[in-house]
Amino acid sequence: MVFDRDNDAGFALVAVLVFMLIVSAIVVPFAMTARSQLMIASNETEQQRLAMVADGLVNVVASELFDGSATSKLPQNAQPARCHAGHFSFELSVQDHRGLIDLNAANDQLLAQGLASFGFDPRMAGEIAKAIVTFRSPPNPFAGGTQPRSSLGPSRNKFAAFESVSELQEFSALASIPLRDLYAVFTVDLKQGAIVSAKAPNRLRGFVNTASQAEQPADPDKNGGSLYTIEVTARRDGSGIAGHAGFVVERSALAATGFVRLSRMPAAEIDSPAASVPAIGCDGLFGTAVAQILARWS
Repeated sequence: MVFDRDNDAGFALVAVLVFMLIVSAIVVPFAMTARSQLMIASNETEQQRLAMVADGLVNVVASELFDGSATSKLPQNAQPARCHAGHFSFELSVQDHRGLIDLNAANDQLLAQGLASFGFDPRMAGEIAKAIVTFRSPPNPFAGGTQPRSSLGPSRNKFAAFESVSELQEFSALASIPLRDLYAVFTVDLKQGAIVSAKAPNRLRGFVNTASQAEQPADPDKNGGSLYTIEVTARRDGSGIAGHAGFVVERSALAATGFVRLSRMPAAEIDSPAASVPAIGCDGLFGTAVAQILARWS
């Protein structure tokens, strides 16, 4: 009888161990999946929070640019600058559109210079520039039949102004150029046929021949611009989590804020901050009051 009870106890122990193994095989993967999903949700929530902070900082910078209180340390030719507050870093780039080429106002020579910054040789750049002018120009009311069209342009001329830089991707030679790169050279809202070379981004400055342009403002810094691209990236240092916001903003006397957002910038690839990006105090980028808020928030 004692032997039978020992056998029963041993069998029961084995059965319990097998049951526990089966339960573990089922429960552990679910637990790991749940933990992974929780971490992903937490990271997404943090990313959204940082994107909201970046969005608010775009408004701060826009207000300072248009009310004249922007610090002199604020770059305005797309050169990024970075500041730190606690465990967070904030990267800002501002592009005054006076340093970009207006697709609706520039002549074909200036357009060709901008296209050359993408690696096109002078002949091809010139042909694409002429196609851009043909695409946007009003039709000739005295020309009979079909209006002339460039083989480099879209299937039909628009005969009207560009409404967005993204329309350049309808040109076969420009279709493969990333949209953000096109936004870094061209604009559609400035209504100015020349650029201010001091405000031009580095990638464009070496290609633009100011002698071929219309007359430039004598003192580009005397009066602030009316149109800017502002981009802010907020990061939690060391985590790889970041949020981004970027908008084209324009001065507006009718808006309570003094400006309006015209368009959102194409999504950016958020990489680790480059070591070459200069770091300055957050008060130099966003003003003293906002820098203090960021320090408390972080």
